[in-house]
Amino acid sequence: MSKELLGDYEPRGSTVQGIGKFIAMGLDDPFHITTISGFSIYGLGKLMQRGTNYGIRMASIDLNEIKRELNQLVIDVHSLRF
Repeated sequence: MSKELLGDYEPRGSTVQGIGKFIAMGLDDPFHITTISGFSIYGLGKLMQRGTNYGIRMASIDLNEIKRELNQLVIDVHSLRF
């Protein structure tokens, strides 16, 4: 019960998605085998992400990220000189 309530720390499959992006974009070859396999691995990571339990932990992380972005935006607006 508490595991479902707390949720995961990060979306599942994010590491797999990163590896897929690296293979697809970073290891480009003339036959495009790595591009196809990289995007296949990325797609697998996206499918894994659907099973992520969004709970209190991820909500807290998301809220802190939104606060940080808003704070940075306020700093940027105040630093503009007209």
